[in-house]
Amino acid sequence: MGGDFGPSVAVPAAIRALATYQDLSVVLVGDEPQIKALMQQAGVSSTSRLELLHTAVSVHNDSKPESVLRNSRESSMFLAVNLVKEGRVDACVSAGNTGALLLSGRHLLKNIPGISKPAMIASVPLRGVGSKAYILDVGANVSNDAAELFEFAVMGSIQAESVDRISAPRVALLNVGHEEHKGTPTIRETATHLAQTTSLNYIGYIEGNELFSGKADVIVCDGFSGNITIKTSAGVVRVIEQVLKSTAEKGLLSRLLLLLAAPLLRRLRREIDPAQFNGASVIGLQGIIVKSHGHAHADAFYHAIAQAYREASDCVPEKIATRMASLVQAPMAQNSN
Repeated sequence: MGGDFGPSVAVPAAIRALATYQDLSVVLVGDEPQIKALMQQAGVSSTSRLELLHTAVSVHNDSKPESVLRNSRESSMFLAVNLVKEGRVDACVSAGNTGALLLSGRHLLKNIPGISKPAMIASVPLRGVGSKAYILDVGANVSNDAAELFEFAVMGSIQAESVDRISAPRVALLNVGHEEHKGTPTIRETATHLAQTTSLNYIGYIEGNELFSGKADVIVCDGFSGNITIKTSAGVVRVIEQVLKSTAEKGLLSRLLLLLAAPLLRRLRREIDPAQFNGASVIGLQGIIVKSHGHAHADAFYHAIAQAYREASDCVPEKIATRMASLVQAPMAQNSN
């Protein structure tokens, strides 16, 4: 129940998700009186698919991540992740403190065998309504070595295959150019490893100006680069909205032109609306955690819940574990021959 708006966003988003997915059940973890008041405002008094777990403790946005393990084990965030660990729920969705959520996930759920570090995977819009590409890592790690970037490629490929039903998703490495000699030694080493892995559809390097082109389905980078990239993308959307608004205020002719262009602008907004791409999954753990933007409104938080629902329905962590085990077994089989 964290984030900038807490239950006022999470509760209506959960009610909408319950109405959309008839096989979904939700546990709301937080201040019970506040949650019940919001449910009554939405016209929902009770439902067999909605459970409340009361706690008045929360992790503040400016809290140090390690404090959640020392002082906040009764917080809504820690309790929600622990529900995943205990198998009482299949996924956790939170808009709270990112560092604390990552630390809670790693502490309680542990990494999938064969995964060195979990990553945060987010999506960016492509041409066409609803089209997207995945990018990881977008902030779980400051830096990554070649082995970790390879693991990210495997996990991202499975995410695209499972959740979006993409056959042989195209995997690319974010780099400063397309030439083989460009990039850091880590990126070049990762490229060599990916090119030798026949189970991945590796297509080579991709540059920043191609992120939204549809060239790749999965874009791999370290967490520092990915975090800057995803936040820059969100900033571009806001700039476009501000430019359109300021243009409309310049005079009657501008307002008339915008009125004529309204259908096109509505389509543009649908394609790049950040709300439909809200929800960065912490991938690589033995359980599902989806991080919503802290400033997300109810519609955006709903999309984060939908992302968690799809991952749980398609058993993404189990598929990653199976794929990593097969990659470990393959070299062993080759060596035995």
